[in-house]
Amino acid sequence: MLSPIEVKKQEFSRAVRGYDPAEVRSFLETVADELERLSDSVHKQLTEIEGLKSELVAYQRIEQNMKEALVNAQETLRGAKEGSQREADLVRREAEVEAERIIADARKKGDEIRREVETLTARRDGFVRKLRSLLRSELELIELLEGEELTKGGSTETEDRSG
Repeated sequence: MLSPIEVKKQEFSRAVRGYDPAEVRSFLETVADELERLSDSVHKQLTEIEGLKSELVAYQRIEQNMKEALVNAQETLRGAKEGSQREADLVRREAEVEAERIIADARKKGDEIRREVETLTARRDGFVRKLRSLLRSELELIELLEGEELTKGGSTETEDRSG
């Protein structure tokens, strides 16, 4: 590639009927200036491209980090879900065991109450039988006493009336 300095220093051999050296020199200056401007522009663009490449690499690193963070978050979420599920299963199993224990205790208590009711019913029935028996014997005693009073009472009543 030609540099602007090479263009400016370019010498041509002289010919009798050649181009006007001042025009050629002027044109070479213009070309050299344009070449220098283009060279600066290319240099700026290359610098900008390098900067953009650096930014691209940084963004690619950020993107990779974000992807890794997303994967980690998904794994953490999955782990948390699994942990929650295990904990829920454990709580459910414990609740089932506790419910079975409560039911067994309630059945046991119900059986105890049933036996106690049966015992109390049997005691009441025994008490009622004894009370009936006692009342019968007392009634018999009363009837017996009334019978004696009637036999004695007939004579006592007459004696009481006469006296």
